[in-house]
Amino acid sequence: MKKKFWTSDKVVSFVAITISLFTLFIFVKQTNIIEEQSRLSVMPYLLLETSNDSYAKTFKIEIVNHGVGPAIIESRIIYLNGEAYDMEFADFFKNQLIGTDSVEILNRTTLQNGFALPSGNARNLITVGGDDYSYKTFLKIMNAAQKDSFNYEIKYKSIYGDRWLISGNTNAPEGIED
Repeated sequence: MKKKFWTSDKVVSFVAITISLFTLFIFVKQTNIIEEQSRLSVMPYLLLETSNDSYAKTFKIEIVNHGVGPAIIESRIIYLNGEAYDMEFADFFKNQLIGTDSVEILNRTTLQNGFALPSGNARNLITVGGDDYSYKTFLKIMNAAQKDSFNYEIKYKSIYGDRWLISGNTNAPEGIED
């Protein structure tokens, strides 16, 4: 007499292996979901913001991290008339824009490569003005620069290495592929 291939032991073993493989699949899927959630939970969201206070006669440019994780600066480039300048905003305004030698810079900070801007924080890049002449002169110079195709690009990354770019064209972060 020929023995049956599917004995009760083999059926139980097959079901156990199937359940184990299904459990492994679910475990891998959950791990990927948790990793994606972890990446998104530390996503920095940078914006370059301006503040024009006509009462105090000041104009301020800040970079603000509205995200939930630190933003690590990779580069900052300023464009004017098709030329690229890898320099600080205050240095650019003083050295590249005509007429800014009479504009008073009240505050300036650097935005060098590798700088980490924590979540919820802002960094004042430049504040100018203080008096009526300085304030109005700077506004005129900036209006002229806008006509001369003034733009900027700031590239940054999260602690997971995901990369973004903000620029004057969009002013909203765009993902960068490696």
